[in-house]
Formats: sequence, C-alpha cells, structure tokens
Amino acid sequence: MNIESLKIFELVVEAKSISKVASQVHMSQSALSQLISRIENSLGYKLLKRSNKGVEVTEMGKIVVKYADNIIRNYEKMNQELKRHERKMDTVMINGNWSLVNYSIPCILYKVKKRLPAHKYELFSSSNEDTIRDIVNDICDIGFISCHARDKGLLHHVIGKEKVVLVSAKDYNIPDKIALEDLPDYEFLKLKNRESVNYCLKKELDYVGVSYEELNTIFEVDSISSVKSSLENRFGIAFLPYMAVKKELYEEKYKIVEIDGLSMEYDIFMVTKQWDQLNGSVRETLNLMQELGRDGFC
Repeated sequence: MNIESLKIFELVVEAKSISKVASQVHMSQSALSQLISRIENSLGYKLLKRSNKGVEVTEMGKIVVKYADNIIRNYEKMNQELKRHERKMDTVMINGNWSLVNYSIPCILYKVKKRLPAHKYELFSSSNEDTIRDIVNDICDIGFISCHARDKGLLHHVIGKEKVVLVSAKDYNIPDKIALEDLPDYEFLKLKNRESVNYCLKKELDYVGVSYEELNTIFEVDSISSVKSSLENRFGIAFLPYMAVKKELYEEKYKIVEIDGLSMEYDIFMVTKQWDQLNGSVRETLNLMQELGRDGFC
C-alpha cells in the first residue's frame, strides 16, 4: 500500500463507484478492484461492500478514510517543505552596509530579479566587518562593502560608487558653498554607527585636517528618518549618503552644501568567495550584477 493507493481509495469512497473512479484515474475496472483488494488484504479488514448499485464503505473503511486523509495531507506537507528547502538552497543571501541596503542595492536587485525570476533573494543590513565574516562562514553569498576586505581568499569587484553629501533644509541659513574652516560654525546632526557614512567622512576629513568628532554635534541618532525630520525642522545640517536624500533634493526640500576642497566619494565593493566555491545561482547573480554595474543603481 502506498500514498497513491490511499488517494484512489478515498476517491472510490467519495464516488461510491469503482467504475467511475477507474475511468477518472485511467485504470481498468478490474485493475482498480484488485488494488482495493490488496489494500484490504494488507490491513486484514473488509473496507468496502460491493453491490450492483456501487460500493459502500464499511466501519473499518471509515477508520481508514479518516487516517488516510491525515496521511495524505502530511505527505503533501512533507513534499512542500522539501521543495521549500530545495528553493532555500537556491536562495542568494546578500549583506550590505546600511545605506546601500536601504537605498542602492534594492534597485539593482530588482533588475536582477526581473532577469533571473527563478532565484530567491534575501537582503540584510550589516557592517563591513560582519559582512566579510558572514561570507567567510557561508552565512551570506554576496556582500556589498565600502572598503576592500584585504582577504586574499575573497573576490572583490568594484560595482559602483557612493557619495556622501552635506545637506540642509532648502531655506536653512547656510551658504551654498562653505570653506573647510567654517564647518565648526554650524550645528550638526549625526547618524550613529552608520559605518559607510562615518568611514568615508572620517577618512576624508582627517585627510584635510578636520576632526569629525570635534564638529558641533547637536545630537546623534540611528535613524535616517529622524535626521530628515530634524533637517526639515531646521535643527541643523547633516552628512548623508546622496542616495538617501536624492528624492528630497529633486523635490527641492533640501540643498547640497558644497565644501571647498572636499569631495566624499568611495568605491562600492561586491565581495564573494572564490568562483569555484559559488553555486550556480550565486554565479548567475554575480555575472548579472557585474554586467549591470553602476547603471544598475538607481
């Protein structure tokens, strides 16, 4: 007795006819009758009463129907879970630093998904360090980071650039262009623990002799929505990823404040394990992302 036999037995009980079900499942009436007999013999009970009017389920048959239904549904659930697990193996896990995950990567990922609809993608926000660690430990497949990992065991691909800009409300009392030495004169809103933003800022400001830590900071927040709300209330100015304020700049809610002699732009690296360690789904995704390149980012 197998799952298919139980399914056919259920059909016979529901239809109260061997001949109708035989036609439905493309079996001869004789073959179906023998199948029912084999089920009865294997269980040791009469399950159906046969007559000229059709068949009627016995009390023992009713018990079999009850459990057969549970067995069939559990079997189908098992298959569904196996398929989900199989698809999970083809899921491409992607990590990226905060600003990229929130603003840049979804755009290129949308384009990739349109070209590779069979693949599933999961995207997580992570620091550069944690992303590299997760790739090494097979927790994620592709990482987007703002600095070279310096790990010879990993592949690095420059996939684009991200820019950090100094922004204020459109009518905030600050010139469109200021000098480096004027930075301490203004009140700043800072994003706390946003590695990509802070990494770029500290690197560039240190290079020109300005201390990021010594800027006149009103308060620090870990939410970009809080920074935007504060900007709109004229509480101060802020360094933010360009992609995070692109819409507001277009709508002329904000303006970019240029800093004479300072440009903050850095490479976006796509990091993976070596090619021969990647499965087919990751390879296809990687190839397509490289093909799209900078144009893949909105």
